[in-house]
Amino acid sequence: MPIVPGTKLGQYEVQEFIGEGAMGTVYRAYHEQLARTGAVKVMHAISPDKDSIARFRHEAQAIARMRHPNILNVFDFGEYEGMPYMIVEFVPGGNLAGRMSQGPLDRSTALRFLRGIAAGLDYAHSQGIVHRDVKPANVLLEKDETPVLADFGLAKMLQGSSLTSMTGVTTGTPAYMAPEQVTGHEVGPAADRYSLATIAYEMLTGSIPFEGQGVIELLYAHVHLDPARPSALRPELNETVDAVIMRGLAKEPRSRWGSCEAFVTALAGALGTKVPPAVERTIEFAPPVDRIDSTLPFAAPPETVPSPIWPPNVAAQRSHRRRRVIGAIAILVLLALVVGILGLLLTNGSKPTLSLSSQSVRPGEILTVKARQLPPNQDGAIQVLSRLYAFPFRADPGGNLTIGIVVPLDIEVGDHQLLLCWSGSCHLQMAVTVVAPQPTPPTPPTASASPSPRSTPSRSPTAAAGSSPTPSTPRSPSILLSPSTVMPAGSFTVNGQYFSGVKAPIWFLQGSTTNQVIGTANVAPDGTFQATVRVPITATPGQATIRACGDRGLGPCAYATITISVTG
Repeated sequence: MPIVPGTKLGQYEVQEFIGEGAMGTVYRAYHEQLARTGAVKVMHAISPDKDSIARFRHEAQAIARMRHPNILNVFDFGEYEGMPYMIVEFVPGGNLAGRMSQGPLDRSTALRFLRGIAAGLDYAHSQGIVHRDVKPANVLLEKDETPVLADFGLAKMLQGSSLTSMTGVTTGTPAYMAPEQVTGHEVGPAADRYSLATIAYEMLTGSIPFEGQGVIELLYAHVHLDPARPSALRPELNETVDAVIMRGLAKEPRSRWGSCEAFVTALAGALGTKVPPAVERTIEFAPPVDRIDSTLPFAAPPETVPSPIWPPNVAAQRSHRRRRVIGAIAILVLLALVVGILGLLLTNGSKPTLSLSSQSVRPGEILTVKARQLPPNQDGAIQVLSRLYAFPFRADPGGNLTIGIVVPLDIEVGDHQLLLCWSGSCHLQMAVTVVAPQPTPPTPPTASASPSPRSTPSRSPTAAAGSSPTPSTPRSPSILLSPSTVMPAGSFTVNGQYFSGVKAPIWFLQGSTTNQVIGTANVAPDGTFQATVRVPITATPGQATIRACGDRGLGPCAYATITISVTG
């Protein structure tokens, strides 16, 4: 049953539809006993399986514990007919993206917004929570324009669910995504600080750091390129502003500012704006910290407790006990080492393995990637670098993976790294070399028929013309899908006609990066085929494209649209 006005979600009654985005649908709701209005976010993008729901509950509980004036309050959460939802504070003032679209912000307004966002992020980081998708659209505005961070933790909830973000590997918004998010490495507070610096860059220059690029180019730029310095776009900005912003956009997480507040305070000083007394302090440009912020959850190191000074006689007794304790610990460590070695031998080295059907491929060819000993049912992504390409995958219950990916037609010739990534890190990699495509041989001219010297003309010109069939123009291939609406992991039938060759690979295409072979059809002599294939489990609700190409993927292709729905 769909959610409509009057639907009860816990103690809240849905009143009206507000909007819909990539992650789900938003409704206004009302709690009669508390006389309180809330916003209901129904998470269509989270697959309704047991693991995803458990992950949703865990993250929702952590977010609901946060209390800060710059963080959206979570009132309740649950599931409606298997679909997770969250009831949050209703903020009627729009969002920062809308405010920025109205025109440039003056410096004091920009800093006021940045201070509020920074305060909320630093508080969340102190609670062990990383936002992972900081952007203007996720900053709501109260009536007095107090910034309120929304959608905390949604990116984390969506990892491993049916939703694959732009890259298929990682979740976040490309324009504001930190390099470590793009590459699938550990994501900690520094990623949120990078996103905050990106927002500051946009506020001061009117442009995001890498403007006017496609999604793949944008992700590549975050990892490998430096943006233009703010003063190059706005000459009124000085070199100190450049230094503050560029440190916030450092590629290495440990090279960025140690906190969001430190970044905003330094930026205010560089802009010549007086720092509010509440945050006024001396800012020291400290060298990078020695470690990279860990991924969520993370914890601060325990404080060092000074040891007391013991009397000599007590110290002697403790020294004797210490030697016995150290000896016992040494024995335990040795036993643990022996057990570990035996375990490794018994499991026959059950570390994940990766293999490729070939380590030399051409653009447009199908490369088969096989992996073994992965975590059962593990979601992840295959990345091809140096230019970023990403292909989502899911291992089977036995931890095995076999998937065909199409080598992108625009990939550069040369050496590349293929990485297998999951749970925020890339665990396996192999080198693959892309060679130049073979040139298409010229079509030999058709020889005209000439009479045999031993034959005598016995037919009239009319009869001769009638005996030679007129060449027909080859028809373009086409495909028909049945059904045209399918759930993630659901199956459907592809019927093709006018295909060349004997094999026709079938691709599933969605968004900018999902490009996955889901089957290969056997083409009959008359150019037709029928194949039943399955939608990837990582497909997201919405439109997708099915592509089939003759001649083992190198011939003419046909395309058809399919709708992915969580309700079938």
